[in-house]
Amino acid sequence: MSRTAEELMTHHIESMMKMKEDSNLDEALADYSEDLVAITRLDGRTRTMGYDTLTDTMRNTFTFATKLGMDVESAVEKLDILFRQSEGGYITLLASLKPFSSFASFTYMIENDKAIYVTGYAKTALSMPSLGVKAHPFPENPETLATVEKHLSNLRKHDAHALPQDYADDAIILTNLSERPYHGTAAIEYYCSNLLEKASVEIDALTDPNTKIIVKEAVAEIACIVFQNRAKKKSGVMTYRVQQGKIVFESAIFQNG
Repeated sequence: MSRTAEELMTHHIESMMKMKEDSNLDEALADYSEDLVAITRLDGRTRTMGYDTLTDTMRNTFTFATKLGMDVESAVEKLDILFRQSEGGYITLLASLKPFSSFASFTYMIENDKAIYVTGYAKTALSMPSLGVKAHPFPENPETLATVEKHLSNLRKHDAHALPQDYADDAIILTNLSERPYHGTAAIEYYCSNLLEKASVEIDALTDPNTKIIVKEAVAEIACIVFQNRAKKKSGVMTYRVQQGKIVFESAIFQNG
């Protein structure tokens, strides 16, 4: 039986906590597909990553931490999960890892027991040293980006009729605006109307022309947008998976400040 995203994430965190030697990285890396596509900004630099570049990043991070005398296992133990939500092959979480980051968001999408699409963002208080890993040269996907741009336009206009049509009939939404996932047409329609009514501050912060867009990437089937609006004191990480012009998955994580 295939693992759910929840099971994979549990295994992945446990593997990271056992990383006393470089060889133990292999167990953590086994959670990723060799066809991985990832969009990350974890050290102040936005990168698209494949399995090869992710492997290099994890190994370089471990080497760097070891040279500084850091205990990776102890660092992971300090990971404070502020929000964690999953549905089937999708999981998103919000965490803090002080003193490095008070706001870190990760979203994993699973196929055939492996993470095939990943987004990761960490708000860093200090300028982090480069790990010397170049971005994987994935080409931007204009179709994915166009679908997301259309969705953001509908949010900006508060178009309650058009918004549900942006999603596939069996779409899944994970968000820390809700205690439960949304899955399917009826749930998506409720989410959209509720979003415009009760989350107007978050949506206005996302769509405000003065909002600072920190990350805006679309490769393969996924897109990631990270924003910060200092005036409204809101930040957020939005991840989308798009197929045939429809959003089949969305994670929407918001934070005050």
